[in-house]
Amino acid sequence: MKVAKCMLTLVFAFCAFTSIANAQVTVRWLGGGSSALFQELGSAAFDVVNLAPTALTPGNGCLWSHGKTTSGGTPDITALDNRTGVGTNDRGQIFVAYDGANPGCAGGTPAANARIYAYIQLDSVLGDRCYFEAEGATPGCSLTLTNMVGAPGTSAITTQPDVPAAIDLNPTVVSTLQAHPHFFVAGTDVRPEDAKFAVMRALSRCDQYMPRQFFNNDSYYLFGLGYQTVNPNVGTPIAGAAAYGGGSFAVVNFNLTGTDPISGFAVPPYAVTTIGAQPIVVAVSPVTNSEVAAMTDITASTLSLFYEGVLGRTNDLLGTPGPAVPMQVLVREVMSGTYNTFEYSVPQSTQFHAGQDNGNCSGQTVASNPMLINSTGGNVPGAVRARVIGTGNGTATNGMTGNLQFPVGGVVSLGYFFWSEGNAKPLSNVKYLKVNGIDPLLANNDYTSGGILPGSGGAYGGHTDPGIAAVTFTGLNAGDYPIWSALRLVSPPGDPGTADIITQLNANVNPVQHDYIVPSSMHIWHSHFFINGEASAIPNPANGPSVGSTVLCTGGTAEQGGDVGGATLLVTNNFNFCHDFVSTQGKLNLTF
Repeated sequence: MKVAKCMLTLVFAFCAFTSIANAQVTVRWLGGGSSALFQELGSAAFDVVNLAPTALTPGNGCLWSHGKTTSGGTPDITALDNRTGVGTNDRGQIFVAYDGANPGCAGGTPAANARIYAYIQLDSVLGDRCYFEAEGATPGCSLTLTNMVGAPGTSAITTQPDVPAAIDLNPTVVSTLQAHPHFFVAGTDVRPEDAKFAVMRALSRCDQYMPRQFFNNDSYYLFGLGYQTVNPNVGTPIAGAAAYGGGSFAVVNFNLTGTDPISGFAVPPYAVTTIGAQPIVVAVSPVTNSEVAAMTDITASTLSLFYEGVLGRTNDLLGTPGPAVPMQVLVREVMSGTYNTFEYSVPQSTQFHAGQDNGNCSGQTVASNPMLINSTGGNVPGAVRARVIGTGNGTATNGMTGNLQFPVGGVVSLGYFFWSEGNAKPLSNVKYLKVNGIDPLLANNDYTSGGILPGSGGAYGGHTDPGIAAVTFTGLNAGDYPIWSALRLVSPPGDPGTADIITQLNANVNPVQHDYIVPSSMHIWHSHFFINGEASAIPNPANGPSVGSTVLCTGGTAEQGGDVGGATLLVTNNFNFCHDFVSTQGKLNLTF
């Protein structure tokens, strides 16, 4: 019976694909995931449909984008997990870029052979799950679009306003997306293997010991996070604190190979394309506070202590006697690639063995959901660790838009986010810190701008915005800055829409925005490793044969295994190791 069902759905899928290929309007690229990539991908998608030589009619590209929606609102947009018994809807900002319509972007018949590129901002783990989830022959979450009439765009991409502004999304584009809604792209700032482990950890009891890496199994254990329920594959949603924008993300299992753990259907094949290397910046706010104005650097050990809830005063960061202003420490959701990159690079590294969710358990289950717990053992009123959902909430005051800032309630805030011009542009009252004396953005540790985020327009105490062109990532590319990741797209092997986006990112977006180090210029890579519990899917890790056009390991095997928190390797070191020791996997099993 199940075989017959699969054959029937396969025939249906083939017919659907054929109709997409022959239709006047095609869904060329559809997915979701990493908030770190939302700004860049939106700009790139618009460039695909607006600039020569890729646009059907150069200058006639359309871009519609919108902030996170609410249930029953106008519009109401979600990423739906289609699996029986799951049915979760997750929300986030969205962009839709498409080739110019006739007579305009808002209405009329779209141009012949018009293409649609759409992406919803979730987080990295959800993006990966929305790629791999399978219920039937057509895998992937579904983009649901309702109440779209009377829903003008809101220019959610900071660096690229909607074109034209404040119009409804073209009805034909809406109906095409509704007819062919399944995701086939994921944006992620962690490897799919790391995303899978994040779900495994969230679905594990707080008292469950989890060896993440087999080569450290005598000394490197961590605990589950306690979001499990009676259903072994669906956990309690991870919520954000209401005062910090609220929101929530579902915790649902998925597999990378073989069959789906919930439906039993085959998961899709995939390829991982590296976009480039991007740092996480550690930031404090407001710059109008004299304590914040004096901050320039934070050691990794101090940063770890803040994030495990031990420290909570401004003079803990400054390291000097003085006023003890309480600090709120903002913690991203555990399904986020940003959270996981930060987690295993600093507090949960093999050096510190701590964690951002330290103390947030009650027996076997999570204690505070949303997390909003006292730091310093409750001895400093106002010093808290608070969960924030998404980059936007992490850099906003009470989730409000406009001149976004970290503080809530008049205390000093400490947070982190992946660098990009789009993420930094509105943060005029925020400054970034060096970590262990290393500037992640400017050349030669040139901190003369006082930590003002390039492109933000911020200023304080004689310091001014150094401008986007000052961003060189010198310290990062030298291998000295510890908190970074490779940005990636997960898609079907040879996916043409992904190739369109990558081309525009490297040709037009990144040269202007200075958002990441392109793969061909990367001198750094992460050591990959086997992750405990994934032996059947990924039995043998490998660093991969190349990074962009640079040979990483002559004759190297395909990249696989975890790498979030993997030790930073110089590309040349890995190349020489492969040569000297006749390896095809590279220097493995090294972590921070």
